[in-house]
Amino acid sequence: MNRGRWLLALVAALPVAAACSDEPTRSADAGTVTLRLTTPHTDDGAVLFEVTGPPVEGATPANASLQLFTRREGDSTIVGVVVGNISDGDVVELQVPDIDEAAGYTARVIEVADRQNALRASLTGYALTSDR
Repeated sequence: MNRGRWLLALVAALPVAAACSDEPTRSADAGTVTLRLTTPHTDDGAVLFEVTGPPVEGATPANASLQLFTRREGDSTIVGVVVGNISDGDVVELQVPDIDEAAGYTARVIEVADRQNALRASLTGYALTSDR
């Protein structure tokens, strides 16, 4: 057999060898990652935030009393603002293609305004965590 046929036979055998692997194949399970806000105030009206990590398919407000506006900045970053009567608790739900990668998301608060639209002078005490 000449060299070209050996190469063709080897390439043809690769998918068969991969199919016979002992390692199980895992398919991604889509799911929801919830962003939970911790705030030192009771009168927050808007929170500007950023989420980085694995891909995100979409985002929705965590409840009907909130509004959410987002934009993508590349494949792994979403910047958004949630508006409404905001307090401690769930604020945003991220729809993700692989829930097993939930620990890979990082969320941070960039700016906060009170309900009279005044920016907070300090972000001390604010935290945005992701929860599966």
